[in-house]
Amino acid sequence: MKYLFLLLLVATAVQAIPEGVDPEPHGTQLFPCAMTRYSDPIKISGVLGVSFERMTGYRSYRAFFVQVEPGFGGGKLNLGYRLGETQFMPIWNLGLSASALQTWGNPLGDVEPEQTYMGLELSGAFFVLGMNFGAFKHVAGDDEAHDWIYTLGVGVGI
Repeated sequence: MKYLFLLLLVATAVQAIPEGVDPEPHGTQLFPCAMTRYSDPIKISGVLGVSFERMTGYRSYRAFFVQVEPGFGGGKLNLGYRLGETQFMPIWNLGLSASALQTWGNPLGDVEPEQTYMGLELSGAFFVLGMNFGAFKHVAGDDEAHDWIYTLGVGVGI
């Protein structure tokens, strides 16, 4: 009986869509980004941002995004572009960003605090599990031993 009720409810909702109206979203949509991440050299961090998603077909999108990522050993600012698939939440995405990284406190490895790096970061997610990898060039600070650093991280969020 419960399943019959649900079937009737769905059938009624489908019939309620006027002819000629596409139920799929179109245009640009703002979508918040939030994640808790563990990465080198920042350690534990929180990622907050917004994605400007342009729907390109059934559930697929392309998006510009901006994120800030403060952590215990440093922080990052990411500006990038990604593509993905969504339902009511992201199913998967893959993106590339230009990133600025500043270290502070006690960063992982032998990276010194108070250093600034600029680089590119590749990021991806599948449902709520996210990963990132980046290459960063040293641009400011007195740590001459680390001309380049590489980041690797994993996190959970949307």
